Amino acid sequence: MLLSVILDNYNYSTYLSEAIDSVLAQTHGDFELIIVDDGSSDDSREIIETYASRDGRIRTIFKPNGGQASAFNAGFAVSCGEIVCFLDSDDYFAPTKLAEIVALHTLGYDYVHTDHQSVESNGSNIGDGIKRFRYDGQCAFLVYYMSKYPGNVTSTLSLSRALAQDIFPLPYEDEWRIQADDAIVFQAAMMSRAKYFDKKLTYYRIHDTNGHYGKKRSNDYIYELLKKRNKLKEKVFERSNITKTFLQNGYNLAAEFKTHDIVDRDLVVLYLKTLIFEMNIPILKKVAIAYQLIKIYKLKMRVI
Repeated sequence: MLLSVILDNYNYSTYLSEAIDSVLAQTHGDFELIIVDDGSSDDSREIIETYASRDGRIRTIFKPNGGQASAFNAGFAVSCGEIVCFLDSDDYFAPTKLAEIVALHTLGYDYVHTDHQSVESNGSNIGDGIKRFRYDGQCAFLVYYMSKYPGNVTSTLSLSRALAQDIFPLPYEDEWRIQADDAIVFQAAMMSRAKYFDKKLTYYRIHDTNGHYGKKRSNDYIYELLKKRNKLKEKVFERSNITKTFLQNGYNLAAEFKTHDIVDRDLVVLYLKTLIFEMNIPILKKVAIAYQLIKIYKLKMRVI
């Protein structure tokens, strides 16, 4: 099965070779590596061209600087793989990453995100404060009402081609110069059944020049981010068969909850909050659906 790995790069020549090497060393060799250089001014181009001259699986795109979303869009436009993966050029893959991703997608999942291991600039393992969304299942209600993030860092994400064709090109390209994984996750998690794989198949590098991680953001930035995320939700209504009417039905909420293989108290509380505080339905109906959610939760816990 052919995979497309879209590697976006902007002035990360220090880490670029390690990212490329991690793809070339995969145990699953049926892939195309699409390296999109987003107008770098360092020696990235020389590094990329050297690798491309050695391995025919590498395809290169050199474009003017337009930001991360524009790089992803350019890469996807030329991709051919049945599965599409993403890799930021300061991160790198574990050797079995692609093989294990293929196995998961073969089971029928269109959207997969894995765990990651954070590392320092020199590759030493460290902890991080990134929250993992460890639940499988449909998440449209949680994304739409609660702005939950059923995903992980960019380099852990993969999509089936069918789903990617519904999501790409990423909309509002100029607004997602950084943090463009939001534009993938918010659409994918509303349109498909998410699969979280609890294995560290990606190494996520934390360093002084990270575009997003560790940056202190102003209240204005956060407010604008929320507006952009809501625009993504609206785009989903245009691109999928999900409607706002569907998301105003409490029984549909309960049906979504049933799709989660992994459940715990936190998840049922999240659905109850969505139902009670966010959905505009009659109070008696909320009580009935709340009872149903708790009943489903108890049944699932017995099975576990």
